[in-house]
Amino acid sequence: MADVKALVMEVLQKKQKRMMMNDLLKEVQKLDESVKKKDLKTATTEMINDQSIAYWSSGSTTYFALPGSKAPEGED
Repeated sequence: MADVKALVMEVLQKKQKRMMMNDLLKEVQKLDESVKKKDLKTATTEMINDQSIAYWSSGSTTYFALPGSKAPEGED
């Protein structure tokens, strides 16, 4: 699980923006094709709980980002 968390951090630091689960999965799978969506969900939940990443919800969609990252223009 630690390797999935490291991949998530690598992607979020590289992209420097909020990402939806499916977009995050695609980027993580570019680095390691063996990562499954269930593993990614488990890793992101643990990372949110220990505050190494943050989530933001529009009401219909959940985004993941690094804590304190800037919101895209027009979003808060």
